[in-house]
Amino acid sequence: MYLSHINTYPIKSTHPIALNSSYLFNTGVAYDRHWMLVGADNAMLTSRKHPKLLHITSRVDAGSLVVELPYGDFLLPLKPQARQELWVHHWGDEPLAAWPQNSALDAALSEYLELPCRLVYNASLGAGSNVQTAVSFADAQPLLLTTSASLAALNQRLESPIGMDRFRTNLVVNNRIADVEDAWQKIRIGVCELEVAYPCKRCVLTTIDPVTLLPHARQEPLRTLAQYRRLGGSGVGFGINLTVVKGGVISVNSRVEILA
Repeated sequence: MYLSHINTYPIKSTHPIALNSSYLFNTGVAYDRHWMLVGADNAMLTSRKHPKLLHITSRVDAGSLVVELPYGDFLLPLKPQARQELWVHHWGDEPLAAWPQNSALDAALSEYLELPCRLVYNASLGAGSNVQTAVSFADAQPLLLTTSASLAALNQRLESPIGMDRFRTNLVVNNRIADVEDAWQKIRIGVCELEVAYPCKRCVLTTIDPVTLLPHARQEPLRTLAQYRRLGGSGVGFGINLTVVKGGVISVNSRVEILA
């Protein structure tokens, strides 16, 4: 087995950046979910309710994150300066500290999404932060991993096959046996060691076509996953959430080893 894809999503819920290599930190792939959009109530905005976010692209250029919008490109420092903290609402009950970014970009994003919003940076990732306690704006754990065989098995059951982009994964492993990742407890990719936390419970976002932004009329692939990928309690699973035990450089084509 080997690593076939590495994705980072600097701005939560937007288009991914595909990488040939990256560094794995405690918080996951470099720059992953360091930024997030919040509405007028300082609560996160996601592509579940605002699919147009999926068409916002970005790229890393030298020391900047370049955000690409129909109105032009906007540059953000990869390591923003500390600003007056804004407390924002993520998934947990407790608000997270964040730093506002660029008022001109906020205006362009508000126009694009047709609602008041602003982009914020996770303050726990700022300069001088404790790397061991830092968290990103990821939904669950630092990393989400899926496998090529599991997608192939799903596509054999679907009337119209879908791509891995529906699952917004960080790491894709090329393998031969579908759903084998369910049994993994600890893996090594290159020099990095990762521990499996729990299966990834899939949401309605998987039913939205990332190109057309239209939801599937029959709620696929959730409907089909429910036939054979039900999780204990409720919901359906596809992929696994992981934590980083030992960080380091990973690259496409790196060998994937099962440690436990």
